[in-house]
Amino acid sequence: MAVVIVLLSTPSLAGVITYDFTRLVLGSGSQQTSLTGQITFDEDETNFNMNTWLSFFFQLEFDGVTYDIFEQDIAFFEISDLNDGIYGNDENEGFELFITDTNSTNEFSIYSGFAALNAEDSCVYDLNGDGRCSGSLFQLVKTGGANNGSTQVSEPAFLGTAMLMLFVFASMRKRKQFPFLS
Repeated sequence: MAVVIVLLSTPSLAGVITYDFTRLVLGSGSQQTSLTGQITFDEDETNFNMNTWLSFFFQLEFDGVTYDIFEQDIAFFEISDLNDGIYGNDENEGFELFITDTNSTNEFSIYSGFAALNAEDSCVYDLNGDGRCSGSLFQLVKTGGANNGSTQVSEPAFLGTAMLMLFVFASMRKRKQFPFLS
């Protein structure tokens, strides 16, 4: 019985797949604007969308200031095919992100892919409508997963349940040894 409890309390491992969005330079190099990102899924996931990713993070660098982009900044994010190594090249694939910086007057609208711009481009627009575009889409670099040496993460174990079971068995054993405790 103790062996079963120990096995149940051992954490299991699950793999994750991470898609790194290559850094895009938007506008001319002197304007210091770039965009990069990353999303992560469980390796067993078959439906890739906003509801199934494990993590999402993008970062915009605009005129030397870095802005972190989180899920609350997403207006639209559609995934069609992440395995082709390009994001935004399919008819319904692309995103719209909106950033409002409360510490400055900057607000940004960021678009990439066919679903957002109906073009093979990625652009950022500031509050004045001035745009900086890359003229290209994100290249994807996939890491992890069964075919790429899974990154293993520990899933929650059943330690609490195992300890409860051990307590119950110990209590039952005491009752058999000391019936007057019942």
